[in-house]
Amino acid sequence: MSNCMIIPTYWSTPTLPSWKIFDHPISVFEEGTLGRTLDNLEKMEYSDPIVLFPSPVNQVIEAKVKEIVAGRSLDIRVFTEENLIQTCSILKKKGFPEEFLGTINLNSYGSVRNLGLIYAAINGFDNVVMIDDDECIDKQYNTAALRYMGEKINGVEVLGKTGCVIDENGHKLYDGQASYTLENWPKDALFNENVLKELESKDSLSRCTVAFGGNMVINKKMFLHVPFDPYGTRGEDDDYVLNARYCGLPFFFDQDLLLLHLPPKRKGSFWSRQRQDILRFKYLREKVRVFGFKSESLGTFIEYFTKADLEYKAVSSSVLAAQHFVDKDSEEFKEFLNNAILAESTPVAEFHSRAETFLRFLDAWEDVMPNI
Repeated sequence: MSNCMIIPTYWSTPTLPSWKIFDHPISVFEEGTLGRTLDNLEKMEYSDPIVLFPSPVNQVIEAKVKEIVAGRSLDIRVFTEENLIQTCSILKKKGFPEEFLGTINLNSYGSVRNLGLIYAAINGFDNVVMIDDDECIDKQYNTAALRYMGEKINGVEVLGKTGCVIDENGHKLYDGQASYTLENWPKDALFNENVLKELESKDSLSRCTVAFGGNMVINKKMFLHVPFDPYGTRGEDDDYVLNARYCGLPFFFDQDLLLLHLPPKRKGSFWSRQRQDILRFKYLREKVRVFGFKSESLGTFIEYFTKADLEYKAVSSSVLAAQHFVDKDSEEFKEFLNNAILAESTPVAEFHSRAETFLRFLDAWEDVMPNI
């Protein structure tokens, strides 16, 4: 089989405040973590092609990434603005609807991931291994990543799987808020509850409801039919598991698929992450309804944030957070109050319409991608 590794790498410039979209983009004036990841891959003598996706599209960002890549022994390809134009042209010629061509970009988590899948399809790769630019692997990682892919386990073909990430202290639990926990908004705790369930399963390979985007492996029999959702604000990894299920394809958690996650120090604001999450879950709730899924079948994490009381949870947690910051940070205070307003004021119909649009996007993907 032909395999490639896809690595998104997120950056910001003085005129592109991409921290409003991505968790921890690196300033082009800083070193960042990408070089360390590539150093690690060189040390591990990684031999498959590595495709980097600098995001957002910007000549300064592209130049920064090429500078970090220069002189390395790895088979590294940097996806450029020119490549993006060529990709859109190919899709258009293959009949990808004009209304969806605007989603083929590097401006959101889902869109960046989709470009990785499209690149793999155009270049004939069988498996895509996805990691992030703040992670490191060991010698066994690639073997673990490709194990079972395309094989039948208990009569079910393994076409997509995820694993866990480990922090510098060897912990396998995730702390996305990184020092402040929102009351009534136990996102990390519930996500970790789902991960622990998979880690403690008697089977080393089990079906899952959540995923780590920086530790996913997808076979072409899945990625030619299942896209990431370009209309979501974040959580594209968990959402992909949902999309695969809708298409009748299970996603698996592999206990042996582990890598080291060493994120940069968190920048940006607490309010901005929760704001994206409020939009994310309001949309996800409508998507679950459009898919015809019951929330209780989606694991405790997604279930909690797709119930009818989501607005109450969002408003109450935002107000409590504002109170926490009232004498500490005026911006956090004001913007958390704005989050509460946003949670109630954004109409549900808008998200429902977007979910129905994704169904049309999914149909277009399934029509075009197998013939690309």
